[in-house]
Amino acid sequence: MSKKIFIITGETSGDKIASLIIKKLKEKNLSIQFLAIGGENIKSEKIDCIFDIKEIAYMGLIDVLKNLFSIKKKINLTVKKVLEFNPDVIFSIDSPDFSFRVLNKIKSINNKIKTIHLVAPQVWAWRENRKKILHKFIDHLLLLFPFESKYFESFIKYSFVGHPFFDFSIFKINKLEHKNNKYFTLCPGSRISELKNFMPIFIEVIKKINLNNNFIFHIPTSENNKNLIINYLQESKIENFIITTSEKEKNFYIQNSILTISKSGTITLDICKNQCPLIVVYKTSLLNYLLIKPFVKTKFGNILNIIARKEIIPELIQGKCNSDEIYKKAKEFIDNESLRKELVSEYTKILETIIVSDSLEKISNYVIE
Repeated sequence: MSKKIFIITGETSGDKIASLIIKKLKEKNLSIQFLAIGGENIKSEKIDCIFDIKEIAYMGLIDVLKNLFSIKKKINLTVKKVLEFNPDVIFSIDSPDFSFRVLNKIKSINNKIKTIHLVAPQVWAWRENRKKILHKFIDHLLLLFPFESKYFESFIKYSFVGHPFFDFSIFKINKLEHKNNKYFTLCPGSRISELKNFMPIFIEVIKKINLNNNFIFHIPTSENNKNLIINYLQESKIENFIITTSEKEKNFYIQNSILTISKSGTITLDICKNQCPLIVVYKTSLLNYLLIKPFVKTKFGNILNIIARKEIIPELIQGKCNSDEIYKKAKEFIDNESLRKELVSEYTKILETIIVSDSLEKISNYVIE
């Protein structure tokens, strides 16, 4: 008998994870019908999407409020399409502010549809009270990291599955014998709002670095965002750049980069996998920052720093996320090879503690059980 699975993602990292799970499910040779909200990765698996993730990819509270009407329309459209599809399972990945609203509406209409959510909301960082209501619309919560379990005990059915990106079957720490260090990688994010936020800052950093160095700047992105990034660079008369859209190319250039500056997010785990020294940056609007700051409980934004309980990977957040501070920190690493090696060595120790043997298998089994 055919099984129906509706997949909800809201950003590039979730889209990538979903494509890995879909591949794993296909290996089982089961009769499965899929329908999804996805991006390039899910679409590459020949899965129909009711709309693209870029239509709901907003950053920060203010950005969400500005687009509230559009988001509500997408939530209602998703609920309508789910009910028409009548799946056995809804499998949602991250993007809690969108996913949870959809799941809550679905459960209030048809409680028989099973709901599984991967990537727990970061209640250990902020808004901890959310954990008390998750059981109302999530049947099974799948956790990426072991430390998360203590936050959900007695509140919801959960299982630790590990991070799919660190599944032993696909994960490999890429150590190069000889890096050429010709490249310098910049990762401004995948949302349009993130590109508008970080590209102007990164442009100024490039100009400062170009005064005394001869790097080729590498920016990994998606096909959807490629032209926007090229426009930023060309308008600023910057010519020494490479844009990549494939995983293979991205990995090559990151491995051969002297340093990467990246917006905080899942992409930083990819950078660590490719053994490149890394500086993490993050900035939102002042109003967003003032609204969110009182609720944030963790000192760090990067997951490896959170696990280590100390700042291994440098973080330049909000007021420090400007071209002067970023250039100053970058120059420390450009000029000091031993500092670069020490950083990679330290974060690799943490990285090796979160590699798991069968994350994809566990997740796919929970989805179809």
